[in-house]
Amino acid sequence: MRSISIRSVLAPYAVGLSLGAEALLLSACGPAPASDLTIERLPDVTANVPNVPTLPPPPYPVNWPDNSYSVYGVRRRESVTMDSDVVVTGYIVEVYTPPVCEEGRTCPTPAAPHMWIADARGVTDAHQRLLVVGYADNQLALDEARELASRGRYEPPDPETGLRPIPTDFDVGAKVRISGRFARISGSGFNVSEGLLEWNSHETLEPVTPPEE
Repeated sequence: MRSISIRSVLAPYAVGLSLGAEALLLSACGPAPASDLTIERLPDVTANVPNVPTLPPPPYPVNWPDNSYSVYGVRRRESVTMDSDVVVTGYIVEVYTPPVCEEGRTCPTPAAPHMWIADARGVTDAHQRLLVVGYADNQLALDEARELASRGRYEPPDPETGLRPIPTDFDVGAKVRISGRFARISGSGFNVSEGLLEWNSHETLEPVTPPEE
């Protein structure tokens, strides 16, 4: 009787199991990638970052060589100068002139005398001008003092009286150095959010030459 080995009996089953495992593996992994697949390279991306802007230099120095503030500087340093006594140097660019009241009409009382200074002559931008107030109680007193000064007859009050002299040389174009208090609201009611200067004293550095008659 011919003997049959166990290996010869199990061999067909082993082959079948091997082929089945390969089929399952191929079905799980999916089809193999095609050999002709083309991979496209995307273009390089360059970041579009704007250049750092170059800040312009300040229009004027904070302080002039005599250490007084410029109009620009007294506002630039408002954390230090606001509600403090300061000295500001600038040019008179406008002096308030009350409206003409026709004879026989009742007109409102003119505003208290005031003017504007700037860091250069001819400045019209309100943000570059500084309001100066408090140098005369009313327009009539200022007009009388200037009229007397024009004839050489104005006499400042005695210092012992405590009265301050009325400036008679505040003319457009003059360069002045003014000592006063930098604040947003003056004692006479002027109100400027960017600050104003309440006059205490001044020095005229470059007076305006009166026109020849």
